[in-house]
Amino acid sequence: MNKCYIFGSMPVSRLCHTIDEADLVIAADCGLKNTEAFGLKPKFIVGDFDSLGFVPDGSNIIQHPVMKNETDTILAVDVGFNEGYRDFVIYGCLGGRLDHTIASLQTAQYVASKGGTAVLVDNNIYATVIKDSHITFSSECNGTISVFAYSDNANGVTEKGLLYSLTNETLTTSFPLGVSNEFTGSEATVNVKNGTLAVIWQTEQGNYIIGG
Repeated sequence: MNKCYIFGSMPVSRLCHTIDEADLVIAADCGLKNTEAFGLKPKFIVGDFDSLGFVPDGSNIIQHPVMKNETDTILAVDVGFNEGYRDFVIYGCLGGRLDHTIASLQTAQYVASKGGTAVLVDNNIYATVIKDSHITFSSECNGTISVFAYSDNANGVTEKGLLYSLTNETLTTSFPLGVSNEFTGSEATVNVKNGTLAVIWQTEQGNYIIGG
């Protein structure tokens, strides 16, 4: 499935994916600097451009007022949905201000609520939100993984192939039971039957598949 790549304003030191011609690239405001740094030409440049400091020239500019309810990243996601994409990878959206990081996780939840998938990437750190679904990691994954309830209750949570396993567990927003797990060199799966999970992992290498 072709992906929509959105670039936010936080500096990106490397790309963890191969971007194909059929993929859609969108720069969100100051994320234009990240696309330029990697020689990427975004099909759309979206935002209010308060962070960039100027409005770029071109027919691919989608400008919004500074005083608005949506973040520039949400606006970029909507463009991706309108272009027919459902699989999003968002760079330059983690780290920095804590409120911006939380907003990025809510953006991933927004995508999941609309039937899509979104993975936030910051070098070797990844995050996503899954709803009534699962995510599978290849045996190449190493490092740590944490799973948090992102709805009041996440029911039927099962974690396999990790150092600490769960079977049909209920996670809540008031107790971090799923924090600081580890990959073991085996294929691993996190599944939630009913509810929403935020999944955050750190790995130097390894593939993942959401749903499917």
